[in-house]
Amino acid sequence: MPSFSKLLRYGVVGVIGAVVHMSTLFLLVELGLTGPVVATTTGFVFALLISYGMNRIWTFGYVGSYWASLIRYCIVSLIGLGLNILIIKLFTDFLGLWYGWGAFVAVGAVALNNFLLNNAWTFTHKTSDMP
Repeated sequence: MPSFSKLLRYGVVGVIGAVVHMSTLFLLVELGLTGPVVATTTGFVFALLISYGMNRIWTFGYVGSYWASLIRYCIVSLIGLGLNILIIKLFTDFLGLWYGWGAFVAVGAVALNNFLLNNAWTFTHKTSDMP
């Protein structure tokens, strides 16, 4: 069973990742360096790498293979993206609701899903003694 402190740390890292993602998006677009699609993709990659590092060290205290856990983290993130898209499609195309309601639900569902998968699979072996 994951500890509350791990879940809290995961949430803090998630907020930092969101700030990195959105800051990169707005900065690149507003400075006229690129369009929104390239900017949000760049922000997503930056946020993924920063959140991976923070979660690896601070949230889960993982000391195993860097590359193996990074690959697993990316796979979990792609599963989360798929879940996000599925929820948005459900709200808009099947329920006829505003996409924003789907986005609010997706944020919580994806965060919980990703936490549980990362806790059970990505960072399961060779952890330090973090509380």
